[in-house]
This record gives sequence, C-alpha cells and structure tokens, in this order.
Amino acid sequence: MIRQSVSVEEFPAAWPNYPEAIRGGGFVFVSGVRGSRVDGSKGSYCDIPPEFRETAQGYALVDSCEGEVASDAWTAHSRLHRILEAAGSRGDQILRQHMWQRDKRFFPVLERVRKTWQPEAAPSSGLGVSSVAGRLGRWYGIECIAVDLQDPESLGDRRMLTPAEQSDNPSTSIYSQMVASGPLVFLAGHIPIRTTLPGKPSVATYEDVPPEGRILETGRSHPDARDGPIAAQSWFIYNEIRRTLENHGMTMTDIVHVRVYLADPRDLATFHRIHTHFFGDKAPALSIVGFDEVGHKNSYIEIEPTALIPGTLARADVNWPCPAPHAGPAAVRTGPLLLFSGMLGLDPEGQIAHSNKHIPRNETDLVQSLEPSASDPSVPAQIWWAWKRVQDTCRSAGIGIESIAKTVVYLRSEADVPVYEAIRSVFMPEDLPAFDCLIVPNPGPVEEAAVQMDVMALIAN
Repeated sequence: MIRQSVSVEEFPAAWPNYPEAIRGGGFVFVSGVRGSRVDGSKGSYCDIPPEFRETAQGYALVDSCEGEVASDAWTAHSRLHRILEAAGSRGDQILRQHMWQRDKRFFPVLERVRKTWQPEAAPSSGLGVSSVAGRLGRWYGIECIAVDLQDPESLGDRRMLTPAEQSDNPSTSIYSQMVASGPLVFLAGHIPIRTTLPGKPSVATYEDVPPEGRILETGRSHPDARDGPIAAQSWFIYNEIRRTLENHGMTMTDIVHVRVYLADPRDLATFHRIHTHFFGDKAPALSIVGFDEVGHKNSYIEIEPTALIPGTLARADVNWPCPAPHAGPAAVRTGPLLLFSGMLGLDPEGQIAHSNKHIPRNETDLVQSLEPSASDPSVPAQIWWAWKRVQDTCRSAGIGIESIAKTVVYLRSEADVPVYEAIRSVFMPEDLPAFDCLIVPNPGPVEEAAVQMDVMALIAN
C-alpha cells in the first residue's frame, strides 16, 4: 500500500516537522490546521472576504470581540481546503472532523464560518481545549480524515447517511450525524441533549431516561446523585447511537472503535459499567480523553463511534501487549485501517508509569535527561511507554511502525511537546505521519495519565 506525504508550501504548517497530510488506503489524513496570522498580529473581520462579513456590525470595539475568532476560523478552513485539494480530495469528502476551541463561548462564530465552507458538513466534534498548540495556534484548530478521490484503493465517495436537517433525531449543530465511505461508517460525537423535546433539554438524572436506562440506580439519593448524571448521560447517548445504527441495518456489535470525551476522569468507572453493558464481550477499540469543555448544557460526556456495515469487511482484534486497561482490544483491524485504542504510558503490569523503571538500560539515559524539562517527572517515561505500546501493537498486527498514517497526541502542558518529540524520534525518526497535538487537562482516562496517543495505521492489501 502506497503511503504518500503531502505538503503545501504557500502557508506555514502548524507542525513543521510533519507532513500536512498523508495519503494512503483511499484516505487523506490531515494534520492539525491553525488559522492565526503569520506575522503574529491580531486578526479581524477584514481577513474575511467582504461578501461573508454579514455578522460584522461596523463598530470597531464590538467587532473586535468576535472578529479575531472569525478570522482564525476562516483562515483555518481556507488552509484545510487547500490541503485537501493538494491531496486529491475536497471539503465535501470529509468523513470526520475535529474542531479544537480555546473558548467554546465563541462556537456560534465558528459555526457560521464552517457552514460557509462546508454546507454539507461532515460528522464533527467540537471540544474545548486548554490551548490550541502548534504554530499559528490561538483560537481554533481543525484536523480530519477524508476520501482520496484520486486513489484507486478508495472505498468510495462519501455517502451522507444522516443529514443534519432531519426530524427523527435533530443534530445539536450543523453537521451530519453519520456518513460512509464504502463499508466504513463514521458517526459524529453524540452528546446527551434531547433534541426532539421543546427547549432541547439535557439529560441530568436517572429520571431523564426510561426505566431500562436506570441500570445503575440504587434508589438512594446520595449514590444516585453522584453516579446518576454520568450513568444516565452515557446510557442515553449509547441508546441514541444504537437507534441510529439500527435505522441503517446495523447494531452495536458493528462498532469497531469508540472515542470518548469525558469532562471528569472520576466518572471513568461509572461510564465503563454502561459501556460494557452495551457491548458485552465484543467491545470495540476505545480511547477516553478529558477535555476542558465537552458538548454544552452541562454535558459530562461525548461519544464518537466508527462502525462497519455488516457482511462487508472482516474485523480482527489485536490484543494488548500488557494487561488491558479497559474493555476492548488494543486495536481493531478492518479493511485498509488499523484503529488503535488510546495508547497510554502503561508499564508491563498495565499501570500508568511513574518512573523509568523497566525501560531498557540503553534508553533510560534519554528518559532521565528529559525529566527536568517536563511538566512532571513521570511524563518522559509515560511517553516512552505509550510509544512502546504503539510499536508492540503494530508488530502484533503484522505491520511496521512506518505504517502509521496519523497520530493525535494529548498532553497536559505545551512544555511536554519537545519531550514527546525527543522520544518519538527514537521510535519513528522518519516517514512521519499526519499529526496534531492537543493541550487538555486530562490526557487520559485517569488523572495520573500525562499522555495519550490516538493512532491510525494502514494495512497492506
């Protein structure tokens, strides 16, 4: 399978060491895109073509409130679409898009800009981050996966399975809830908002879900007040996902990967009980990350699945190279893709690493040398072990680490980006994948996790 790097030299990349996109397997994997001005000055409505400035009010002080965010979003989308064109794709072929926002209060500004660029927007998730890392990062960042229209290995053009404007289960924003390319189905991030009811209220307690959704309810106010919100929201979301899939001839067992955005890592265990209730012993690959803001209206969780149309591609699970941290395999192999669970800094016992114990002697010196510059002394060891888990999982799947097409890395501090890069260069010094890095309060599903890697790799035919 051919894996090709794509670069666009007309504007600076957010991550200079990495390609702006990777082509392979019929897909385009786009690195993180940013939208701030190259000269570092503050953007404004003047950066947007006049015909699209309808939200500007004509008063300098008032327009400065939204103008910089609108400029950032406009420039980021412009760059994104230029990268897609250079890689043989288009904006209407995006299969999934993530939008990183420094302040979600300005989501309405971002949505207006995105609707202009993407009138048939792909499944999307918009998350609040601590900071938009990378060169030219300030207010807004984007990364995505799209269909490569020029690749004969493509599974097929994007098919809109569930449009944004539909009455059965309306979207909370402007995006499709579900699209497909061939047998692969990409769903948007789902949040616990009852969009079919007046006022679109959020799910807040067990009383907001039917009796069959109250599987963890005890009838005692104290435990139910603590576990009830996350349990009810998780059940509601998974039930909506189940219903959406069944409307298209699929079931929960057809889900091969789930990405979970969790507002509070203390909710992990309760969420996991609901998660295993829906999947049993056929759990998908799973990533769980903690963001500054998830959804809206007091959403504690957002869930984003990837599924497979039954009777098409085969699914093969890849076991964890250490004790499993949660239900589900280390990765799922299907068609041209290897979809990883979130790769954490897990030591041989399957625990979050807190020191350089067990790291081979020839690499201990590197890890130790990076500890003083890291936000926490455990960070270099965790990054090393996360990459070791990626490497071991690739080997178990029968591929080399150079087959990785994209990594999205979650860190707690921008000070840890150079630490990550130093260790990455040991495991993967060349043929780098598409890349993005997010600064979030909880990079993993537990508080002590200082790094997590979302990884997608290509499988040769």
